[in-house]
Amino acid sequence: MRHRRRTSAAVATLGAGVLLAGTAGAASAPTITALKAHRHAGKVTVTVKTKNFTIDAKDVGGKPKAGKGHEHFQMDGGKYDYPKYSGANGRLAVKLGVQGKYSPSVTNKVTYRHLPKGKHKVTVFLVRNDHSNYPNKGAKKTITFRIH
Repeated sequence: MRHRRRTSAAVATLGAGVLLAGTAGAASAPTITALKAHRHAGKVTVTVKTKNFTIDAKDVGGKPKAGKGHEHFQMDGGKYDYPKYSGANGRLAVKLGVQGKYSPSVTNKVTYRHLPKGKHKVTVFLVRNDHSNYPNKGAKKTITFRIH
């Protein structure tokens, strides 16, 4: 009986430790804290601020590293993620073979030009070096804006 109590207490302590470890891991997950669209002179610059995330420009396409990577900006489902609209980010998308899907960024922003008038939606994903999405909810954010 005494052995059984100790075992139950040890399992309870272990369970609490696992729960705390899981909570601590979630608290340090890469997160988008702000997403803004600034319209000026026929262009829109979408900027992102993050927490627990570091841009790793030199290792884009490389092995994943915890809390590091780059961002994927997706304008209207990828419709405007070409060089004509997203400039250097669109050229990088062509180089990577992802044009029309998203515009990769290693600068926390993408500037879009020549967007037609109307409502637009951009989604930003925090991704690992190998382009895989971080799976936590806060690693993806969407903003909607209008071009007049």
